[in-house]
Amino acid sequence: MAVIFSLFLQTLGEDACSEILTMSLALNDLLICCRQLEHDRATERRKEVDKFKRLIQDPETVQHLDRHSDSKQGKYLNWDAVFRFLQKYIQKETESLRTAKSNVSASTQTSRQKKMQEISSLVRYFIKCANKSKKHCLGVMEYSFNPSTQEAEAGGLVYKEHPG
Repeated sequence: MAVIFSLFLQTLGEDACSEILTMSLALNDLLICCRQLEHDRATERRKEVDKFKRLIQDPETVQHLDRHSDSKQGKYLNWDAVFRFLQKYIQKETESLRTAKSNVSASTQTSRQKKMQEISSLVRYFIKCANKSKKHCLGVMEYSFNPSTQEAEAGGLVYKEHPG
C-alpha cells in the first residue's frame, strides 16, 4: 500500500503534493476552530473567537477559502461554510443571553450589551476579511439585533466579484 501511495505522489509531482498537504493543514485549524464555536459551553466558544479572527485573516487560509468558494464544491470549507458556522455561533450566544435571568444588576446588563456588541463586531470583522479576498462581500443579508429580547440573527452573505 505504501508503494502505491508513493507512486501516486510521484505522479502528482512535488507542487501538487505540497498543495494537498498545505490545503489540509491551513484549513484544518479553521475547521476545528469553527466546530469549537458551536460548543455548548460559552467559555469554550469564547476561547475560540480570537483564534477565529486570526485564522480568517491568514493569507494562506484566505487563498484556500477563495479557491473553494470559486469551485462551488460543497465538500470543501469555503467562505459560505465558515459563515454558517458563524451563524450558529451567533444563535448560541444570543440564545444564551435570551434565556438568562432578566432581573439582574446594571453591571450584568452592561456586560450583556457588551457581549452583543462583540458579536456584531465579529460579524463586521468577518465581512472585512471576506472583502480582502478576491470575493467581495457586500454585506450580510438580514442581520438584526433586538436589544429588548436579546436576539440577533444573520441571514446570508451577498457577494460580487472584485473588479480586475
